[in-house]
Formats: sequence, C-alpha cells, structure tokens
Amino acid sequence: MSKGNNDFTLIKHPDFRKYCDDTDLENLELMMHKIQIGRMSDGKNPSNGYIAINYDEPYAEEVIEIMKRHGHWG
Repeated sequence: MSKGNNDFTLIKHPDFRKYCDDTDLENLELMMHKIQIGRMSDGKNPSNGYIAINYDEPYAEEVIEIMKRHGHWG
C-alpha cells in the first residue's frame, strides 16, 4: 500500500512518554510554540486538528479512496 505523501509527522503519546525524556518534551514544546508563532504571523490558525488512522485498519483503503476523490492523497 502506498503511504501517500509525508506532509505530517504523527507521534503516539504513549511512545513519546516511553522513549523520550523531559528534555525531549521541552524541545517538542519549543518547536510547537515556534510553529504556532510562525503560523500566526502567516495569518493562519496557530494549530489545526487532524484525524489519523493506522494503515492496518480494515477501513484504511476506503478512507484513502475518499481522500483521493477530494484531492488529498498522493
């Protein structure tokens, strides 16, 4: 299955808590803050909400087809 383009980075909170430390969290918070400031200076919403699904879900192909029909895949 094609994974489409890589416009997003998704990190599961349990993985982040398990594999990262407080310094990593501070760095992530700083990066997120910088991105929010940059988006605001571009006149955009500082943070967007997204829907994420795993490729191994039985309905993933159906969701991909819907995204393709709306020009949001590949």
